[in-house]
Amino acid sequence: MSSIPPSTGRGWRNPYEGRPFVTLRIDHVAGLYDVTMTSGASLRDLVNVTATLPPVLFVDHWRASLGDSAAVLRFRALPDLGAMFGGL
Repeated sequence: MSSIPPSTGRGWRNPYEGRPFVTLRIDHVAGLYDVTMTSGASLRDLVNVTATLPPVLFVDHWRASLGDSAAVLRFRALPDLGAMFGGL
């Protein structure tokens, strides 16, 4: 399904009726954050989700499932270096 809105202006970019275009899965134990983007996601959708993350480093990506256009971006939490540098 195309993520380009139809020329009629109806149905604007919601082919999934209520399903989010960008989702976040957190593994608190490993400090991993998986951001899944589906077809139809806008930059604003991605920014809205990633703005909620703590300081992270991008580490990997993959296709969500075979034949799917969704992609998963994996981030790892950065360690808190403030204490190491005297609270800087």
